[in-house]
Amino acid sequence: MIMKYAITSKGKVCATGSFSISSKNAVKVCRSINRKKFDYAKNKLEDLINKKENLNGKYFTKTSKEIFKLLKQLENNAKSKNLDPNAMFLFVSAHRGPTLHRARRKWRKFGSRLKICNVQAVLSDKNGFGKKVH
Repeated sequence: MIMKYAITSKGKVCATGSFSISSKNAVKVCRSINRKKFDYAKNKLEDLINKKENLNGKYFTKTSKEIFKLLKQLENNAKSKNLDPNAMFLFVSAHRGPTLHRARRKWRKFGSRLKICNVQAVLSDKNGFGKKVH
C-alpha cells in the first residue's frame, strides 16, 4: 500500500503501521507524546494502558496498546542501527486511513464501516524537525 508520509524520514529511524483504531483517538494520544523523549513517551503509554494516568478523563487503552506496539518496533529498528533510542526524540503522526464497508444486505447500502488509522513514528535528534523560532 502506498502511503504518503507526514514526516520525512531520510536517514532517520522510522516505523509505520495501519491499525483498526479510531483516528480521532489516535491523534489525541499522538499529540500527547509528540516531540518528547522516547523513554518519556513509552512510559506515558504504559501508564495509559495500566490506567495510572489519563488524558482528559479517558485512558484510550486500545489506541495506546497499538501505538505502544509501534514504539516497540521503532525501538528494535533503532537498536539494529546501533543507536540509543532513549537519547532521541519521538515524532508521531496519525492520519485517517481508508474506510472499508461491510454490507448487511445486498440491496441496501446500510452496514458497518471498519475504521483504519495510519500511524507513523520517527526517531531523530531535535535538529531535524520543528519550527524555527526567531
